Amino acid sequence: MEALEKLKRFNASRAAVYTVLGGIGAFMLLLNLLTPYCADDFTYMVNFKTQQWIKHVWDVFPSMIAHAGSMNGRLISHGLGQLFLIWPKPVFDVVNAGVFTWFIYLMYKLANGKKEGNALLLACLFCGVWFFMPVFGQVALWQLGSVNYLWALLAGALFLRPYISDFMDGRRETALWRKIVFCVLAVPVGMWAEVTSFIAILLAALMLLLGRLFKKQSLRTWLLCPIGAACAGYLLMMLMPAEMNAKSAGLSLPTLLLNFENATLILQKDGLLLLCVWAAAFVMGLAARLDRDRLAVSGALAFGAVVGNYMLTFASYYPERCFCTTAALLAAAIAILAPALCRAGWAWLCDGLGAALVVAAALSLVVGTYDIWCTHVAFEQREQYIAQAKAEGLKEITVPVIRPTTKYSAFWGITDLTEDAMAWPNDYISTYYGIWISGQ
Repeated sequence: MEALEKLKRFNASRAAVYTVLGGIGAFMLLLNLLTPYCADDFTYMVNFKTQQWIKHVWDVFPSMIAHAGSMNGRLISHGLGQLFLIWPKPVFDVVNAGVFTWFIYLMYKLANGKKEGNALLLACLFCGVWFFMPVFGQVALWQLGSVNYLWALLAGALFLRPYISDFMDGRRETALWRKIVFCVLAVPVGMWAEVTSFIAILLAALMLLLGRLFKKQSLRTWLLCPIGAACAGYLLMMLMPAEMNAKSAGLSLPTLLLNFENATLILQKDGLLLLCVWAAAFVMGLAARLDRDRLAVSGALAFGAVVGNYMLTFASYYPERCFCTTAALLAAAIAILAPALCRAGWAWLCDGLGAALVVAAALSLVVGTYDIWCTHVAFEQREQYIAQAKAEGLKEITVPVIRPTTKYSAFWGITDLTEDAMAWPNDYISTYYGIWISGQ
């Protein structure tokens, strides 16, 4: 019993929380360093206006103006993507590992609140995101993918934090300069990504509405201003010429029904277990009469997760990496109930499920890390072969396509190289290396 009490005290200590947090950051930094450029990374090294290499920060601005007319309206995320491609990749690797760690920590703080530390909860959150996030490599390791998806999750979480704090604790910012900064930064949050930005705005408004319904909190609050600013940013993104052109063709009713079915199949494939665990935890919370505020926030996050999934009904296609918003929100919705359920007498069940999750994540961690390592080795060997071919004066070569075996590699599910040296992304990759390259 004494050993168990010591373990509980250590789990609740800051040292344990910071140790887990440091371990997550170090592990993600290692994976980032092992992940090379791939696919769109080579494309975004080029100025979309001049088709020349981007060499300076100022080159990004005309490139993004051209990008808004030909690609899509995500100028904030893609602009940051091009900015980091100017610098050596380890710069991005360090920042991206920090972004992932910060996002996990924000989820932990949301779930744990002001209670004493809970290193096990923090570890379980990491394990949940690692195990349940589909195409993890595309979302958290691929350079362009990370800026568009992982960083959008962090931006959305930071945007939501004041609204959840206001609802749960009644805390409202008083410093004028912070209010102004928040309103200004809300614009790029709204412009970040079609799904994540919309859901962040929706949930922020929902938090204010729930505060009015449950607690009679006034809606005459400065927190409406950042929502308006984020809406302006979102509207600006969606009104970019490339976005308007993509929507102008429209979607017929049969296509919408087909897309709705596809979104349901993806939710069933990637989110069924998370959704079922949340539903069970929520019903248990109702039966145990958990804190109403905590139940309301959990329900709101689950609602946002489902809405985020079905938003893709109106898209021309559903890339699996877009499910990251739904997966993250469901994980947060479960995590916010777990500590309260433990205090309500369900600790044995929560601890058991947490242990099962850690075991499952540990096994996939070994397999996934090895796959990322194999991808790294294959890429290094390919670059050595390319360098040798250039030294021998060859003008065109064929190299093996990198074929990962798990979702943890950034190359999983995206186009590496094709047989046609002139096709995308071969054309940009060939230009980068200075020799025509095709894949086999």
